[in-house]
Amino acid sequence: MTYLPPDLVDKILWNLPVKSLCRFKCVSKKWPYLISDPHFVKMHLSRTQTLGRTRLLADGMWDLFSVDLETESYNDDKITMLGLNFPEECFWITCIGSCNGLLGLATEFSSALFVYNPSTHECKQIARLGARTSTYLYGFGYAESIDDYKLVKIADPGEIVEVYSLGKNSWTSVKSGFLFPKKYYKMSFLVKVGVYLNGAIHWVFEDLDGSCVIAAFDLVEEKFKTLSPPENVLEGDCNYTLGVLGGYLYLAADKSDGLKQFCVMPEYGVKRSWKIIWMHKRFSKLRLLGLLNNSQTFLLMTKEGLVFQDAKDKKLKNVEVGVMYQGVGIEQYNAVKFGTENGWFEPDLYVYTESLVSPEYKSDFKTQGNH
Repeated sequence: MTYLPPDLVDKILWNLPVKSLCRFKCVSKKWPYLISDPHFVKMHLSRTQTLGRTRLLADGMWDLFSVDLETESYNDDKITMLGLNFPEECFWITCIGSCNGLLGLATEFSSALFVYNPSTHECKQIARLGARTSTYLYGFGYAESIDDYKLVKIADPGEIVEVYSLGKNSWTSVKSGFLFPKKYYKMSFLVKVGVYLNGAIHWVFEDLDGSCVIAAFDLVEEKFKTLSPPENVLEGDCNYTLGVLGGYLYLAADKSDGLKQFCVMPEYGVKRSWKIIWMHKRFSKLRLLGLLNNSQTFLLMTKEGLVFQDAKDKKLKNVEVGVMYQGVGIEQYNAVKFGTENGWFEPDLYVYTESLVSPEYKSDFKTQGNH
């Protein structure tokens, strides 16, 4: 065929992985512009999310490591992740949020911040705002109604929230109006990452009276609100974990006496929609990462490491996670131990979606106000 209608070409390309599209920019003079066009990028992202084209990311080391989840199954006893060759030389890298294929990253002692697309390897360093402090709460997400990506950081004592707009390439400082308990900042080097959902960054903590509090920072209004926890959630000397699975917010409660709960909120912001589901007693600090490509296996991140659970028979298995790195004439596999804090190092796992979204993102929204 010597000619294909442009609309058909677009639809074909929307179904291809990012790696192929990056190579196909060499096909003709027009294709680099086509593949970088904002409308094409958004349509490709939508299609990728529908297809469930996701990857597993490991951080907390000298590089970021990744593996395609479509290549993994419940039958695997070991996952080997390959280095992404992060373009900046860093001693330690941690993910402070993931949204639409972009990662917010902090380096050792929060000395530098980046927005990075691990699929295209595009990277943008964010200029620091104000004096450096040792402890931050972080978050990264997308404000759809104003078409902008924002990174949030909050330093002890939490009176000021610093917000970076990717579209404007600038920082603003707003009064918090909400103070986290002092004990929430007790680890001086381990950052606490908020969970992105519905245009807000969420953190969960145990208040001074032992109650569960869920705080949400709205990325459009740049204000805090609180979400009501479940009616009968465990309280008092609890470790709480928030996450998102299938577009729903979930809450895991891990009480010091061994009691555990897993709760899901099917209707965002509606207290009565919370459903409390019993979870296996062997888990602690549970996070649901996602599903493998066959949708029959749950990926569970626990204090003890990565666990696969068969969705049908509920069988569990621990899975070793290792990283493969290459030097000059050297190829070496190292198993990674999760849940063990070594100084400020705490390797962790995240799931992200492939995308063409650029860290140099420019919003098409023309009427943003200053908050």
